[in-house]
Amino acid sequence: MPKKPKLAGDLVDYYARHITPKEARMMLRFCDLRRYKPLTTLMRLASRLGDAPLWYLTALVLLATGGSTGRWAVLATALSIVLCVSLFKILKNLIGRPRPFEVWVDLPCQMLPPDRFSFPSGHTMTAFAVCGTLAVLLPGSLAFFLPAAILIGLSRIFLGLHYPTDVLVGALLGSAIGLGVGRLALEFIH
Repeated sequence: MPKKPKLAGDLVDYYARHITPKEARMMLRFCDLRRYKPLTTLMRLASRLGDAPLWYLTALVLLATGGSTGRWAVLATALSIVLCVSLFKILKNLIGRPRPFEVWVDLPCQMLPPDRFSFPSGHTMTAFAVCGTLAVLLPGSLAFFLPAAILIGLSRIFLGLHYPTDVLVGALLGSAIGLGVGRLALEFIH
């Protein structure tokens, strides 16, 4: 693993000592809800939808029914996703935060993680990027995609794959990317 710059290393160390234990305690309470099987099933489904099926289905619907605006929305959403994946891979490898279940034995993971590191949540980042892009280009879509993005983010914590700050930062970065790409695409549409 590449050596972290001193400032980044200090921040990661501070987080590991002071913030992460608080997040783990919060997650323990949140994870107690796993005893409700329908809720666990919902969270697994939400997490799996965030893998890509929801985005593929959205693209197909927009291409089939959305006309010119729908095609622009698909293009802009794809760009948002590519930017998110690129950024979160760089950040995960740079920061190298272990996943919660690797550090806290009381926080078992309910699904296999797609990659090694935890920060930021790529699923959440992508979900909020899609939500932000479509909110700009198809304003009525926010009523569907915002709850979906929130549910995907919560599912990642619930299933023990991410700390709350992984999800929060993923949501903020994804929203910024999605809104920015959406506004840029809007310039081309009009």
